[in-house]
Amino acid sequence: MTTTKQIIILTLTILVASCSSRTDKKDFEHNYSKYWDKYTDQQLIDTLFSDTLNVGPDNEGGWTTREFYINTTKQLIADLQDDKNKVDSLYPMTAFDELTIKKMPIGFSKTLTNEQTAKFLEIINNPVSFDWAETTYEPEYKVKFLKNSKTVAKLTIGADKSIIKTEPDWPNYKKMKFGRLKSEAYNELTKLLNEVEQ
Repeated sequence: MTTTKQIIILTLTILVASCSSRTDKKDFEHNYSKYWDKYTDQQLIDTLFSDTLNVGPDNEGGWTTREFYINTTKQLIADLQDDKNKVDSLYPMTAFDELTIKKMPIGFSKTLTNEQTAKFLEIINNPVSFDWAETTYEPEYKVKFLKNSKTVAKLTIGADKSIIKTEPDWPNYKKMKFGRLKSEAYNELTKLLNEVEQ
């Protein structure tokens, strides 16, 4: 009888301790350099439209593809002007206290440090990091944002670390365009992922 009571007390003590340690985690603070601190409104507009004008004609030789991307760029610019300087407009657009990454299908699984998390978010929250591109790919990494050990947002990285897909995708989160990284952002992400994998 005494042993059973001791086991119950010990179990309850462990549960209380684990619960309190989970809630002690601080929410991540977006203290990294934001895109709105790096670029003026005009620089953003010029860059985003120049990306759009690099889109060539469609398969039939017409320009409906470019027209589509021009219209989509206008939506993105309106979105940027609407949420400028609002931290809750940055991915994952909700509070989280942990960021994990897992190589798929069977590979490493790690929790990113605050510094690694900041670098990752600086890349993916910058609309200048991405080109317009329709993409199909196999996911190579699954990234989860956790709050009190529960998933609050997730995304995948694939196509040799060059494409990022949010779940759900456009238009819920426009800053990533359709998810293909430009070369400089790709190099930054590749360097970060290599560091995480070590």
